[in-house]
Amino acid sequence: MKTEDYTGGDAFQTEKRTVFSGDWLPLCAEAQIGRPGDFLAASVGGWSVFGVRDGEGVVRVLRNACRHQNMQVVGTPSGNCQSFRCRFHGWTYDLQGRFLSAPAPVAPKDLQSTDLHLANLACTTVSGLVFFSLGSSAAAPELGGDLPAYGGTLATDIGCNWKVCVEHLLAEHGPSSDLLWRWPLLAVRRAGALAIVEQIVPHTFLRTRLFTHVFGGAVEEHTPAVGLIKQACEQLQADRTAGTACASDGALIVDFHRRLASAYAQEPAAT
Repeated sequence: MKTEDYTGGDAFQTEKRTVFSGDWLPLCAEAQIGRPGDFLAASVGGWSVFGVRDGEGVVRVLRNACRHQNMQVVGTPSGNCQSFRCRFHGWTYDLQGRFLSAPAPVAPKDLQSTDLHLANLACTTVSGLVFFSLGSSAAAPELGGDLPAYGGTLATDIGCNWKVCVEHLLAEHGPSSDLLWRWPLLAVRRAGALAIVEQIVPHTFLRTRLFTHVFGGAVEEHTPAVGLIKQACEQLQADRTAGTACASDGALIVDFHRRLASAYAQEPAAT
């Protein structure tokens, strides 16, 4: 990997089209949207989406893009509601993403058109985690069996490129029989009755959110460890900015870079 792959937007746009457009991506713990009307929104690799539990208890993942002018419908990270109303022009959708209404000046001509509904994405729940896909993905990811009871989630904003966070977690915790790495954004660590799921959420090319899902324990006990991850990743990002490349002698990091190189190779050459 070149240091500019960690510090510029071009690589991030390539990753949006190649890494994040076809693989299963984690969105949240299912318990984070446990009640009807609960929702959680995120920008994952440049794709704005939100997960919601509808009135029938079904978990859905929708594109966070109004069908009127493609503006964001959900503007808050999480909450509970009975419908979604785009704050720009007032188009309103139900919990399944179906178009309900719009103010007369901006109302569509054909109120029955299916093109008015929010885009529903492929989604699945595996071991208490919600995954989605923007493309035709292969079989859903396996996480090594059921996880213990959900204990809570820590959300941490980190000033680094998402690849820095992945590399730090792989170098810090693997290779180990206790670590399960799932390309491209998820690491599961098990220790007896405890399981820690580290979910990397690429927000922009220099901003990453880390969801630390705790299963089988108290979430507050892991706050100091998450703080150390944030500190380490921001220092590593400073190193990349200064031109220091990632040390890639670990087997998991070598595999991570190999997969990235393969994804980059899918990008058509500029003409």
